[in-house]
Amino acid sequence: MQNKFKQYNLHEFIVENLTKSDIVEPTKVQNDTIPLILEGKDVIGKARTGTGKTLSYLIPMVQKIDSSKNDLQMLVLAPSKELSIQIQQEAQRITQNSDIKTFCIVEGMKIEKQIEKLKQKPHLIVATPGRLLHLISLKKIKMHNINTIALDEVDQILEKGFISKVQGIIKTTLRDRQLLSFSATISQESSDILNNIMKKPEFINLDHIKPIPTKIKHQYMISTARRKTDTLVEILKTIKPSKSLVFINKNENVDRFVKDIHRQGFSVGGIQTRTKNQDRQHLLSSFQKGKLKILVTTDLFTRGMDFQDVTHIFNMDLPLDKVDYLHRAGRTGRMNKDGVVINIVRDREKFIMYKMMKQLNISQEAITIADNKIVLVDNIIKRKKRKY
Repeated sequence: MQNKFKQYNLHEFIVENLTKSDIVEPTKVQNDTIPLILEGKDVIGKARTGTGKTLSYLIPMVQKIDSSKNDLQMLVLAPSKELSIQIQQEAQRITQNSDIKTFCIVEGMKIEKQIEKLKQKPHLIVATPGRLLHLISLKKIKMHNINTIALDEVDQILEKGFISKVQGIIKTTLRDRQLLSFSATISQESSDILNNIMKKPEFINLDHIKPIPTKIKHQYMISTARRKTDTLVEILKTIKPSKSLVFINKNENVDRFVKDIHRQGFSVGGIQTRTKNQDRQHLLSSFQKGKLKILVTTDLFTRGMDFQDVTHIFNMDLPLDKVDYLHRAGRTGRMNKDGVVINIVRDREKFIMYKMMKQLNISQEAITIADNKIVLVDNIIKRKKRKY
């Protein structure tokens, strides 16, 4: 299949690296934004998770880098270290076999090592605002040659109180630099701020696209067990998912869930807000590589994170907000792959679940386990009716 990214006249190494990752056709958000960014326009992109927003800005940014110059030319700001590391990995993936150097600057890592690495003169940096501003104040980073700045998940940047730091960073660059913003949600406050700091931005709103990929199935199972963990273990033993995320609402329950599932012989790890940075990175890396099959976490990882090839999402607790349900579900079925979301609920929680699914316009199926396989409850009812 011919790689359709060639229509943008990209460097050959970008097209080859995309092809190696089986990315040959631009998504809707990429098709709408890449040409505008290549033209040098400021862009605000709003689209659901799993639509390829990260590559929408990374591809044209990498295309515009002059690798013959040892200057920092491109900057991506993200609200968390996890998201920053993921964006950096994407940047590395599309810059393979080129002279372009990329680097990630985040909190939780030794600043001395980061200062040492900066001596290699990266062309593109992905950073959290706080650590980057600190390094700028130490005069360890020169900002005057930056051509483009991308803000990833701008609403989260605002929620975490980073906006003054972001504005401080932007002020250190030249006025003619290009600004990009990509997010799943953009509040009115974010929109007002972006319009103030951007030059006649092009607003690409893809809200008309269905908020959840169509290849995702939504199912639920009523837990009759004393603990929902027993129901989850029963499902895991039945379907043997290759890679799954388990979401719960409370930090303090993560370790208990992990211990309970590990005792049943599963490859499982857990991440919560108190998890040490070194352990967190090890678990994320193991999960991305497929060495760890099940990752238990909270809504810490519902936005922006692009876990590769997650086949199943298990909600042990229903999220407190319907938008969080969309973000959880968006961790599977990415880039038009199949995915399944299974809500494990008690009988008394059904009303809350039905109400949430109705608000989200999501249809779901009731499932159970029979003859060592997952079956639809409706099919069992139909079979019973036919007998009489």
